[in-house]
Amino acid sequence: MLEWLKRKGFDSGQVTGVITFLENAGLINDKALASDLLAYSMERKYLGKKGIRMFLMKRGIERELIDKTLSTLSPDMEDRTALALVEKKMETLGNVPRDVVKRRLWGMLQRRGFPFEVINRAVNAILQGKSQEIPPAY
Repeated sequence: MLEWLKRKGFDSGQVTGVITFLENAGLINDKALASDLLAYSMERKYLGKKGIRMFLMKRGIERELIDKTLSTLSPDMEDRTALALVEKKMETLGNVPRDVVKRRLWGMLQRRGFPFEVINRAVNAILQGKSQEIPPAY
């Protein structure tokens, strides 16, 4: 916000005053924002750890805070997010051959930042019909 206000032509005294006021009012809290964006990126965007890292970086969150936020992410949370995305995608795949389904699911999960192990578990679980064994993430 500091850079944005300066780009808009406000002098540094005004910018400092506004930032101080907003921080004292509790309206600027990067830690809370990062935590909310983590939940949003998993529940709505279905992103893996790498995808969440990129999402937070694009939003201007500092690296140290991103690392702290991602440390709260457990492996089974990532598994459940991947499985939820795979189940959602399976609804649209209809009568597509099994090898094409597997390829499409792998590509989709890789693009969203999931690691190999998580992708493998989610795709195998859905193709073997074991997705019901994994409890929901939320």
